Amino acid sequence: MQTHRSQLARIVDARPVAAFAAFAIGLSWTAWVGTYSVVAPRSGLGLVGGALGAFGPAAAGAIVTRLRGESVRSWLTATLDWRRKLRWYGLALAVPAVATVGVAAVVFALADVPDAASIARLAPLFGVNLILATLFTGGNEELGWRGFALPRLQRRYSALTAALVVGAIWAVWHAPMFAFGVYRLSPVLYAASVCCFSVVLTWYYNASDGCVPGAMLLHGTLNAAVNIPGQAVGGVDALPIPYAAVLTGVFAVVAGLIVARYGAETLARGGAVARGGSAVASADRAASEPDRSVSVGTDSPE
Repeated sequence: MQTHRSQLARIVDARPVAAFAAFAIGLSWTAWVGTYSVVAPRSGLGLVGGALGAFGPAAAGAIVTRLRGESVRSWLTATLDWRRKLRWYGLALAVPAVATVGVAAVVFALADVPDAASIARLAPLFGVNLILATLFTGGNEELGWRGFALPRLQRRYSALTAALVVGAIWAVWHAPMFAFGVYRLSPVLYAASVCCFSVVLTWYYNASDGCVPGAMLLHGTLNAAVNIPGQAVGGVDALPIPYAAVLTGVFAVVAGLIVARYGAETLARGGAVARGGSAVASADRAASEPDRSVSVGTDSPE
């Protein structure tokens, strides 16, 4: 048994991001396929299964960390370090607001501008959706995407390349949502929008010196807000073009501006995280601290 653990640990140690992707996809797909094969995705149990699957990336980060003989507690402590200036959390709210305004401008130009009452009816739901999207159906994914995969990829690749790799994994990870009809939009457009959004989140992560809690808030806020313009005009069918095309276009503009302003190498001023800033240093310290509760990845004769 120890030999098998040692072999697995060596594989994981050599390819941690690939192992992370395999675990994230395997865990989430198991939850989603298992749930949606039995109950409707929009049913109560379907929503619970969907939320459980959304924790796959976080669980994958913890599993790979453990298999490498590192401390999961230290990784979580470094990843969830929230101590940043308040302006970074303000920015995490402002970016989705700006993106939503951009989406609204396009939507309202293509469809009738809704009256104030239509928008007001959606307001009470936003607060609930924000909490759910940040903690259970979006923001929680960031423990894996930005908390585990991104900093490790940035040790080898430019920030833009790392962002696109994470975006590609992230898009494939969502495949069961299309297979079971949870998402009714073009998979190609969705993948493009996710990759663009990954660039935005990488910029935020690097600029904030690795603030994963802020990335969670940004991700959750965008998920809660970005569909409001479509709902305000009576649904996405009111538009002459796919809603996903609008999202992709707006996200692409924001991502393009970031790349043009800061460059592909770091996607942020100074690029402290991309090439060894405090967040990566914290992750490295966590990696160097062994998990003393289990002896995994050693060639012990036990």
